[in-house]
Amino acid sequence: MSADVDAVVAGGGPAGLQFAREIASRSEYAVTVLEANDDLSDNDKSTGGTFDQVIERYDVPDEVVMGENEDVIFEAPGASSTLPIPGHVLDFPAFLEFLGEDAAAHGAEIRTGARVSDPVVEAGSVVGVQYWTDGEKHRIDADLVVDATGPRAVLAKQLGMFDPDSAQRGIGKEYEIRGRYDLDSMLFRFDHEVAPGGYAWTFPAGDDAFKAGVCWIEDWYDRHSRPDDGTIDDYVESWVAADPRWEAEEVRAVHAGEAVSNNSVNQRAMDGLVAVGDAVSSINPLFGEGIRSGMESAEMAADAALAALDSGDTSRERLRDYEERWNGEKGVQWRIQRIVCELLYDFTPGQQRRFVTSAGRLSDAQVERLQAYELTARDYLDLYPFDRSDLGKLPALARHV
Repeated sequence: MSADVDAVVAGGGPAGLQFAREIASRSEYAVTVLEANDDLSDNDKSTGGTFDQVIERYDVPDEVVMGENEDVIFEAPGASSTLPIPGHVLDFPAFLEFLGEDAAAHGAEIRTGARVSDPVVEAGSVVGVQYWTDGEKHRIDADLVVDATGPRAVLAKQLGMFDPDSAQRGIGKEYEIRGRYDLDSMLFRFDHEVAPGGYAWTFPAGDDAFKAGVCWIEDWYDRHSRPDDGTIDDYVESWVAADPRWEAEEVRAVHAGEAVSNNSVNQRAMDGLVAVGDAVSSINPLFGEGIRSGMESAEMAADAALAALDSGDTSRERLRDYEERWNGEKGVQWRIQRIVCELLYDFTPGQQRRFVTSAGRLSDAQVERLQAYELTARDYLDLYPFDRSDLGKLPALARHV
C-alpha cells in the first residue's frame, strides 16, 4: 500500500511544528501535522520564556516576543544574585501560529481538530496513525511517523519507547497579568515557602504586563509543603500579592501544564517512527526549559529523517543517527542535571541561599555555560552547596548513574 504522505507529525507544539518546518523548507516531501486542538494557539501551556538560541537559530520574529530582558535574577531566602543572561518572553499562542504558518508557507499541511490515538504497525514497522476528527476515526499512512504529542507520549508510550507513568512529574501554574512590574529581569526564586519543592518566577511581558508562576516536582512538594497549604493557585496568588516590586491589576490569562521527565536518554527511533520533544522527555531537567530542547530535538530528527527519506529507508538503523546524536550531545549533561535537579529542589533553605550566592560568583564563561546547559565538573563544584545530609540521598541518586 502506498503512503498518503511522506511524513505525518502527531502534535502541533514547538517540536512537532519545527520538525514540519524543517522538512517542508528543506525538501519537497509531503508532510502533514495533526493537532488535537481546534487552533494551534489553543495549545497554551508554556510560560514562553526562552533565550537567544531559540530566537536567533529559528528566526523567531519580533512580533511574537512579548518582552525582553538583559539579565536573570536568582533569589532565595536571604540571598539574591544577578546573572548576565539575556532572555525573551514569547507570546506562546502567537509563536505556535507563526511556526504553523511558516511550515504551511513551505508546503506543509496543518490539520487541527485531529487527535491522534494509535500507531498503525505492520510487520513490526510503524506505517501510519489513527486519529479522531469530528467524532470519526480516520487513518493516514506515511513513510515516516513523528510523535510530538508532548508528555502524553501517545505513540511512544504504546510502542514501549517511553513510559510517562514511571517518570518524574511536575506541575506548573502561571498568571499573565496586567499591572506594574518594576524589574527589567527574569526572576527565579528558590524558596519552599513560595514554591515547595520547586521555584517561582516572574517575567516581563511587555508594557504594563508581567507573568508570574509557580512550579514544583511532586516528590519534593510532598516533602516541603505546609500541612495546611492550599492549591497551586493559592501559591501563585500569594507570590503575586507579597512583593512590592510588582502589582497586579488584572489577570489576563492563566496557563497550566505538567512536566514528565526522566534522564532523557530514551529510545527515540524505531522502524518508521521518530519521537521528539517531550514525547521522549527532551525537557531540560535542571530548570525545566522545554521550548529550546524540544526544537533542537526536532532539528536533529529532521536531519536524520531527510537522509532516511532520500534513501527510501526509514528503518531504525537509518533513523538511529538522531537518537545517537541526541544522546551524544545531551545525554551526559541531562543525566548529570537530573541528579542536580533532585538535589536542588530538595535543598534546605540554607542550601538554597548558598546556591544563589554561588551563582552570583560565577565567571562570565561559567554563566555562558550555565545558560547553554554545558556545565563542567568544576562549574558544578563551584555551584553546589554541599551539606552532610546529602550523603543520605546517594542511594536514591544512584539509579541515575
